[in-house]
Amino acid sequence: MKTVVSLLVLLLPLLSGCGFVYERHLVGNYYLIAVDTWEDMDVCYHRQGNEDAPYTGITGAGVYEVGYDDDFILVKAYRALRDTTGIPLPRYDRNITEYYIIPVNNAQEAWEAQENKFGAFGKEDFDAMRKELGVPDDIVFWRP
Repeated sequence: MKTVVSLLVLLLPLLSGCGFVYERHLVGNYYLIAVDTWEDMDVCYHRQGNEDAPYTGITGAGVYEVGYDDDFILVKAYRALRDTTGIPLPRYDRNITEYYIIPVNNAQEAWEAQENKFGAFGKEDFDAMRKELGVPDDIVFWRP
């Protein structure tokens, strides 16, 4: 009997499914989520009040800093490395930062949220688009 109980204790984490390594609500229907590892960090859209709705990734993984207010989410992410066919790998070039601007829109569908972003930009293009969109200068980046 002790063997069975010991076996169940060891297997329980595997049977209970995996949760998020990190989850933080940002604003409205937007969350910062890391599924399996911290490198999986992504800004996701999830309609509040609908627990069956999926978390839909917006920027792709590799996010390491974000900043936001009620109108915009700013993202810094490492560039994903790609295989020979162009498919992103689960590894990142930590020497290259990509920037995103996400206008907050809580009334959209998940597929619309994936398209509702500006970027990936280099720093100069990010700064120009930030100015063009009227994104406030007081939004500061922070690390989760």
